[in-house]
Amino acid sequence: MGNIYDTSIVNGTIVLEEQVVKGTIVIQDGRIAGILDENSTVESQKIIDAAGMVVFPGAIDPHVHLWEPSPQDYREDYKYGSKAAASGGVTTLIEMPLSVPPVIDSESFYLKKEIGDKNSVVDFALWGGLIPNSVDNLGEMHELGCVGYKAFISYANENYPHTPDDVLYKAMKNAANFNGLVGVHAENADIVETESKDMEQRGILNPESYPDGRPALAELEAMKRAILLAEKTNCRLHIVHMSVGEGGEIVRKAKEKGINVSNETCPHYLLFDKSILKEKGPFAKCNPPIRSLENKEALWEQIFKGNIDFIGSDHSPYTDKEKLEGKDNIWKAFPGFGGIDVLLPAMISEGVNARGLGLVELAKMISTNVAKTFELYPKKGAIKIGSDADLVLVDLNEEWVYKGENSFSKTKSSQGIYEGYNFKGKVVATMSRGTVVYENGEILEESTYGKFVPIQR
Repeated sequence: MGNIYDTSIVNGTIVLEEQVVKGTIVIQDGRIAGILDENSTVESQKIIDAAGMVVFPGAIDPHVHLWEPSPQDYREDYKYGSKAAASGGVTTLIEMPLSVPPVIDSESFYLKKEIGDKNSVVDFALWGGLIPNSVDNLGEMHELGCVGYKAFISYANENYPHTPDDVLYKAMKNAANFNGLVGVHAENADIVETESKDMEQRGILNPESYPDGRPALAELEAMKRAILLAEKTNCRLHIVHMSVGEGGEIVRKAKEKGINVSNETCPHYLLFDKSILKEKGPFAKCNPPIRSLENKEALWEQIFKGNIDFIGSDHSPYTDKEKLEGKDNIWKAFPGFGGIDVLLPAMISEGVNARGLGLVELAKMISTNVAKTFELYPKKGAIKIGSDADLVLVDLNEEWVYKGENSFSKTKSSQGIYEGYNFKGKVVATMSRGTVVYENGEILEESTYGKFVPIQR
């Protein structure tokens, strides 16, 4: 008598690292134990019929803000944010370090980790903070398992100050000693600060003018500067939430020179152009801003050329009250919005169904490339024997309309950027380490299920 597995997923279309196959996935002790052809017969305690569905590796969102711990945790926290993640097919979220206190040493790291362990439905990894007073702590955070170190080249806030060039240079030299990854918010601080204030003082307050205050030039200059520093220090570099299509070519050329640099863009830059600012006002404000229709198409061109490594949601909810502070003056609105629950549906709807993006290419962009960049592979990021059974069952053809009131997020805006958006392609079920945590609109596991995932050494 053969093995009796914990779970079998049968009749699905399975997206592997290099091909798409029809077959069966067998799971034992939370890991993938086998990938069998569609005619194979196995015994399992539980059988999941995936007929008519595509089975993707669980999405890994590299850019998540949950605001916990901080006085602003009313916007989002691990309990609600991780449920939203599960509903969107995200099985591992990588959280940014901008809590209060930020994750800049062992004490703040363990504070954040304990909160995630107690409250996350899905697995999570942690960015470490790169601010002026944490530069000498990067090695310590590496030993604790942080995946990278986030710096703002632009101005940030009083709790998470801007990283000037000399500090970034020193940090990159330090990180290079242990092959650490430095991530940058790439906008020239002085350009965007001066341009934005000048426009506000001149009374240009309408939402659709917002991108002019944070021009593409500021982003491109900051990218090139960071890449030059990475080249000279031999440091691994990641460009977060790249909004400019031209940036893809900059990264491609850097890679051709042997510089170890990666980049991400976000669903909102791929679904919308700056006209959404006129429609949604402050609810569509983010940094960097959503740009022109031509720029949106340029980003898609870079995706199909392979010059964008992966997708991150930049999930950063604010309340309606906070957003409406910019109702009559766009410069006063808080920048950001939620989106972790639409990361995968957005790419299926607009990428696969509307533009013909391949399923293998999509799986790399939402999972495999992320796992490899942040050193979580092969535990995470692929459907392969021995990897965690993090899987997403998707109906590519189901059409649905996003409504904030149905989101699991703590902030349920009825005016948000995705409100009323028509998607084609829906997450049916999400499985984390062999356990179904979300299915057909319901969370099936407690908030203690998620585990911290350190870098894989």
